[in-house]
Amino acid sequence: MSVSARDLAVVARFGGRLYWRDKVALSTSVTLSLGLGIGMPLLTDRLRGGAEAVLDAHLGVLAMIVVIATFNQIAVTLTARRDQLLLKRMRSTGLSDRDVLGGEIGNLVVQTTLLTAVVSVALYATTGLPVPRDPLLYLVAVVAGATVLCLLGTAFTAAVPRTEVAGVMTLPFFFLAGAASGGFGPLLEMLPGWVGTVLGFLPTGAVADLARTAYAADGTLAGDLQAAAVPLLVLAGWALLGVFAIGRWFRWEPRRS
Repeated sequence: MSVSARDLAVVARFGGRLYWRDKVALSTSVTLSLGLGIGMPLLTDRLRGGAEAVLDAHLGVLAMIVVIATFNQIAVTLTARRDQLLLKRMRSTGLSDRDVLGGEIGNLVVQTTLLTAVVSVALYATTGLPVPRDPLLYLVAVVAGATVLCLLGTAFTAAVPRTEVAGVMTLPFFFLAGAASGGFGPLLEMLPGWVGTVLGFLPTGAVADLARTAYAADGTLAGDLQAAAVPLLVLAGWALLGVFAIGRWFRWEPRRS
């Protein structure tokens, strides 16, 4: 099944218009992401100070923002459109399955990238957070992480019975993201060592590791490639799992009672 760049762009633009008209999306993905992404590092800067402390807080909430704006949002969005039979109608227009889902994913990846850019610029201006030494690697961390989590959120809709419970069912993944990336502070230090090892293989942990490499002051190209290899492999593994799960279990229509 081929993918049309034009059709992908059409679906992405359609999704973008609905996204910015959706009051729930604006109050969760946008408002919560900006409030959490700016507020926590800013509070850390005022209470503790120091670039390292602010960086730790920033990287911790960065992964949580990506989960809110991608995994949580796409699970809610696609479940709602499935239950409203909008996905079924989109397929009947001649759009391929890949165009429909790819456009939705592309839209949220763009929105998430914009949100993280706003958060980062605000922190550069108001705290001691330094600019990434390797901005391109930082961008790769955000885009790759957002894409993978969108794939996983799309696959997760198969387990969501109806729209009303979609948001609640995604909350455990938000808390896991915070624990894996350090968004809840030194929580992992209070847990058994094997818990940290397991959480380190979550995609959000890989996003935080990639972003930290981008901020490393003494990094080199060879060192960056070596440090980025494992997180990128982790993200690639989760991406393959997401694609497989979508192909195997994704539902285009509500369950018949």
